[in-house]
Amino acid sequence: MNVYQDSYYLPEFTYDYEKIRIDKQGAVYICSFNDEQNLNAMSYKQMSEFNDFLIKVRLDKDCRIIILTGEGRSFCAGFNLNDLALEPPEDMGRIQRDFYIMQRMCSDQIINMRRCEQPIIGALKGYAVGGGLSISCACDMRILGESFKMNAGYLSIGYTGTDMGGSFFLPKIIGYARACEVLMNPSRFDAQKLYEWGFANKVVADDDVLEEALKFAQEICASTAPFSLRLTKECLQTSLDGTSFENVVKMENRNQVLASNTNDGIMGTLKMNPKNKEDVKENPEKYAFHNK
Repeated sequence: MNVYQDSYYLPEFTYDYEKIRIDKQGAVYICSFNDEQNLNAMSYKQMSEFNDFLIKVRLDKDCRIIILTGEGRSFCAGFNLNDLALEPPEDMGRIQRDFYIMQRMCSDQIINMRRCEQPIIGALKGYAVGGGLSISCACDMRILGESFKMNAGYLSIGYTGTDMGGSFFLPKIIGYARACEVLMNPSRFDAQKLYEWGFANKVVADDDVLEEALKFAQEICASTAPFSLRLTKECLQTSLDGTSFENVVKMENRNQVLASNTNDGIMGTLKMNPKNKEDVKENPEKYAFHNK
């Protein structure tokens, strides 16, 4: 526990989990689903740990971008059917358990991904089935491995194709008709087709997917101020809600004024002034972003 936590009564930012793994690469945190023997299917434990991480990391000033990936040959194969077979608590029937615990724990992952102020880049390969599809959609950007395939697997077991925010994000990403094709059809859609539809920023070899995502994240970190990056995600996510054009512009105005009056914004403006060209060369650290 350091002074930052002690002074402001914030949680200590330790991320010790079993079903997910957090690797820190400077300001980039790599979050890996870590249950490859079960194809990273969503167990209660994995979902609980992922939600815990997303809630904590919002307040972690050292984390600027999150990369989300999966260990092994699958990103996430949907809900773990072993946990689905568990008996409900004694004071609950199955409907109450599914509604108050299971379904909310599933959907909270998407809500917390959206609330998370850091951009989330998906480094995705292998299967993304059911809930894995929905989590893929909730990423802000996506680098796909060539093996990536996603489908609305819920349809194959008599459930709906719309779950965990998929019907919110996917039409906005690839268009309504194509989203219908994905969410009304349990067929698998591969990386190249999804890239052509605008779902991904890039498709690379499986062995390169994490490296490419990390390179992408580090490039963003190197050229942006931390606070400004968070405000940018806030505005982009707000625009997805169907709010009015004028309300989006109001938020942009507010955020631009906030950012321009931070030390990073002030020094960034001075950096671009031709009069300071020599000083910028001689004292680059003076003009670097520091989240102030």
